[in-house]
Amino acid sequence: MSSYTKLLNNLESLKLDKFRAFLPNYLGEISKRDIPFTDALLELTEKELEFRNERASKIQIAVSAFPYEKTLSDFDFDFQPSINKSQLLDLESLRFLENKENVLFFGSSGVGKTHLAVALGVAAAKKRYITYFISCNDLIMQLNKAHAENRLESKLKHYAKYKLLIIDEL
Repeated sequence: MSSYTKLLNNLESLKLDKFRAFLPNYLGEISKRDIPFTDALLELTEKELEFRNERASKIQIAVSAFPYEKTLSDFDFDFQPSINKSQLLDLESLRFLENKENVLFFGSSGVGKTHLAVALGVAAAKKRYITYFISCNDLIMQLNKAHAENRLESKLKHYAKYKLLIIDEL
């Protein structure tokens, strides 16, 4: 077995999938463009890290139980001119999480409260904050059930673990 084949097998064993996928191209680039070997390794490891971060974000979004995936850029601020766009863009920085502040969206039905809450949740999940979305009705049902089963404290601890808990439809 050649050292190249062993290297590919090692990369697979180490679960360095993107590194392994891009390696053949980079080996050619090293010789063609006279790239220092360490620079090529740096680029390969950065691609691997980028892939892992993207995958972790997707997983975090999936386990957050959003009804759909939305962002603030998807929101039609022209349709809702009463909503302060700059304030929402500031919320998207997620500074409120670091400051341990609560955010409430309230208003008439159909103005986009859920969209905005999901957008902030998706932004938080992409930054790897542990996030969870639940309707108020489902939350109450789960807490009532936990209370009836004498495990309310455990259920409350479960919800307290989230850095961002989005309760919709209060």
